[in-house]
Amino acid sequence: MNKMSIRARILSGVVIVNLLGAIVVLVYMHQSYQRSLIASTANTTAHSLAAWEILKGQGDIDPVADSGAIAGIVNDMKLVTGADYGFLIYKDATDVEAYASMRDASDQPNNWDELETYALLAVTDTDLADRIRFEVDPGSVPEAGKFVGIENGACAQTCHDGVTGTGDYWEVRWSDDATSRAHAVFPVFGAGATPIGAIYTIENISPQANSAKTTMMQTLTVIGSTLLLATVVIGWLVDALVFRRLARTVTSIQEISVRVAGGDFDARFVPDGTSDEIGSFEQFFGQLMDLISSTLKSLTRK
Repeated sequence: MNKMSIRARILSGVVIVNLLGAIVVLVYMHQSYQRSLIASTANTTAHSLAAWEILKGQGDIDPVADSGAIAGIVNDMKLVTGADYGFLIYKDATDVEAYASMRDASDQPNNWDELETYALLAVTDTDLADRIRFEVDPGSVPEAGKFVGIENGACAQTCHDGVTGTGDYWEVRWSDDATSRAHAVFPVFGAGATPIGAIYTIENISPQANSAKTTMMQTLTVIGSTLLLATVVIGWLVDALVFRRLARTVTSIQEISVRVAGGDFDARFVPDGTSDEIGSFEQFFGQLMDLISSTLKSLTRK
């Protein structure tokens, strides 16, 4: 670094500052992108909860006895909202033997042991069953529902390696099939307001995610181009207003000094007439050379 010219040091500093600014902007834009995805799913839970309340009627629900009706309700909910649903039975509120008998009677495999807290009674899309992972006690979930997380398929996996959730409530994680999905959940209550399960919602939000990504990339392109242009302009201004003038000043100083040293005491250094820092130095040097020349001229006459 000490061997670099001042010009190189200044230009390097400008580049480094702009690169740091670009990194800060990139991080901020990525976080804003995640927040925009979360904001785009604000109505997912509300719409699903409204559909559930309308379709299930006003009676208490027995998940085992009403398994067929529940399967029909979640399928009707999908027709209303367009999202996919899974009905999770809370194991602590369910008789394991009754559940096994119900599954056997309906010619379905007993999936009691697949999840720790719940058993998946019904799902509108079996391909999404493996994506339903929720192990929180339904009693701790707000009645109005809760946003669980987002699978983001609009970005590369490296974008989300550092933010992938590991708990029951995750925020944003990478989708392995390029489809973006919003996950939400709300509790289901039985007799006596006892939580007996949960409705798990999965909504395809790929259009919103892709649109948000396009907006983010366009913004980053504009900001990146602006920073690049700023780097070039600042570099050109520093070079034109400082270093080229200094180079001309140094050349003139060397020329006048050689002439005076050679006996040309009439040589004059003419400043460029500016009043900035370089101009002030040139005026001082011109006055100094005039003083030296007149002194040397008077000495040679004696």
